Amino acid sequence: MEIRYLQTFKAIVDLGSFTKAAEFLGYAQSTITFHIKSIEDELGRPVFDRIGKKVFLTETGHLLMPHVIKMLCIYKDLKDVTMTCEDMKGELVISAPEALLIYRLPAVIKEFKETYPNIDLKLKHLDPSRLKMDLSQGDVDLAFIVDEERKEEGIYFEKLVKEPMMFISHDYIPLYEKGSLKDKVPLFTEKGCGYRTLFEKLIEQNISHKDSVVNKGMEFWSIEALKECVVCGLGIGVLPYIVVKREMNQSNLFAQEIKESTLSTYLAYHNEKWVSPSLNAFLNTIRKYAGEWEKETFNISKVIS
Repeated sequence: MEIRYLQTFKAIVDLGSFTKAAEFLGYAQSTITFHIKSIEDELGRPVFDRIGKKVFLTETGHLLMPHVIKMLCIYKDLKDVTMTCEDMKGELVISAPEALLIYRLPAVIKEFKETYPNIDLKLKHLDPSRLKMDLSQGDVDLAFIVDEERKEEGIYFEKLVKEPMMFISHDYIPLYEKGSLKDKVPLFTEKGCGYRTLFEKLIEQNISHKDSVVNKGMEFWSIEALKECVVCGLGIGVLPYIVVKREMNQSNLFAQEIKESTLSTYLAYHNEKWVSPSLNAFLNTIRKYAGEWEKETFNISKVIS
């Protein structure tokens, strides 16, 4: 059974159709059909049910899937095993929340690409609910998350830096005065986001009837859009200091540190993943920057406290 057959199988599962898999992989549809037929002939059983234009995994297909993921991960590691710093190449898929993609990682990526120009970096927006799945299935090599201390079976987490979290509003609001958030419009980040959870706890502690306020809230996929809505006076929110630093300095919004926050930036990868030379190089680069971030955070805490 050839690796390309397994790549085709996984693409069909991920994309939901033979046609989309053919477009994604650059094959003719007849080639895709041949790959799957070859798998089925070797196993002696169908791996997909075709119902109209939709495809569904059979019981055999479901049993095959975890082995396919494992084989494709091993194949990727094998291609990297002989790399040296001089000829380091390949692909690293990194996922991170928007705040880190904009305010933490650009300088890291710039230095890394200048040092290792032949490594193809792919950046994805982190879906917190899929963190374990993405790392376990090999869809992501390295993830970054802003959260409380976290433990997941099979996932290695490493704290990089504590992230000061800010309650932001257009005008001053006495944050710790009971009922001060009543009738304010909360502007939330996406579900599963660490600072959304922190904000919801803050609201619950501040007012008597949480639901009456939360139902009037808004959810944003973009922290930049959320921030601009606070600046124009639409509502209140919670974001990391690194995201609102410029607006604070320009007095475009009012920000108060949430002292009880324990949110930090963590890196994460699967415990069983082979740390290839390219991944190890990126880890070394990010750890160097994390030391600088920690010094900055210490100074920030003195300024905003």
